Amino acid sequence: MKYVQLNNTDLNVSRICLGTAGFGDKLGQEKSFEILDAFVRAGGNFIDTANVYCKWLEGHGNCSEQIIGKWIKERGTQGKVIVATKGAHYSFKDPGRSRVNREDIRADLDESCRTLGTDTIDFYWLHRDDPKKPVEEIVDILEDLQKEGRIRYFGFSNYRTDRLKMLDKCLKERKKEGVAAVSNQWSLAGINPGVNTNPDPTLVEFSKEEYKWHCETGAASVPFSSTALGFFSKLEKAGQTGTLPESMKKAYWNETNLRTYQKLLKLQKETGYSLQALSLAYFFNQPFQAVPVTGVSNLMQLKDALDACEIDMQPELFGGWVTAGGDQ
Repeated sequence: MKYVQLNNTDLNVSRICLGTAGFGDKLGQEKSFEILDAFVRAGGNFIDTANVYCKWLEGHGNCSEQIIGKWIKERGTQGKVIVATKGAHYSFKDPGRSRVNREDIRADLDESCRTLGTDTIDFYWLHRDDPKKPVEEIVDILEDLQKEGRIRYFGFSNYRTDRLKMLDKCLKERKKEGVAAVSNQWSLAGINPGVNTNPDPTLVEFSKEEYKWHCETGAASVPFSSTALGFFSKLEKAGQTGTLPESMKKAYWNETNLRTYQKLLKLQKETGYSLQALSLAYFFNQPFQAVPVTGVSNLMQLKDALDACEIDMQPELFGGWVTAGGDQ
């Protein structure tokens, strides 16, 4: 396993981050433990979760964090893995009400810490933005949590570039290093405008403007949906079966992605790596840190993700999107 020291932190994280949104939803505890065990055996140490994961299911609560907390306790991995979690997501019962406020963020953080069995979260994401709220107020909340020892570092998930610029400016005016990391939706496969596979309007897709900002600031990207739900692998299988999920076809079927697919097939023949592994390897030689979050549902998919960590290729060899978006 290869590691990177995450921008402006002392966190030495594995080259990929294991996504756990499916824990407790698509995967039960036994299968989730199996994947966590295999990930750590291979040297993985960076795990992504969120207080809201599984709360979309009635009566499940924060079951992704619950499974990870039980695994940490049973395996004795406290302090050996870096678990990044998130708070301030909107409530599914009242999605129109912003939860980017001191009370709701503290409530989410308290529940996450209790569930994960820790007093301090190594890296804490704000899961959603409230564009009406001054960035100074948001930074005040996060800096207070740092001073109290509740979180060590923080970043922003689903924040647009204009807000990231304001946050970065605010932090630097306070003599801080600036934004450490951002987690927005980004993959080698560009998304056709307006037809994301996830219709949530509060999701933020990586953009050319954000790419330029990362290059200028050096802030790390920790992108979610980093394999576009396995689009290229599913496209390869569709060549044999003739089927592709309609939502995926609407989101990703365009000339640029199809050209990228052909180049990936060529790289696959040359290297022997799977399309899934190659699509993850796209992130590793960007002009700024990029640590992709990838969820898996079985050990074969995990092997693809781990294989990607050994691949070093320049992004232009992939012939695809440097940023997300539809066909150009």
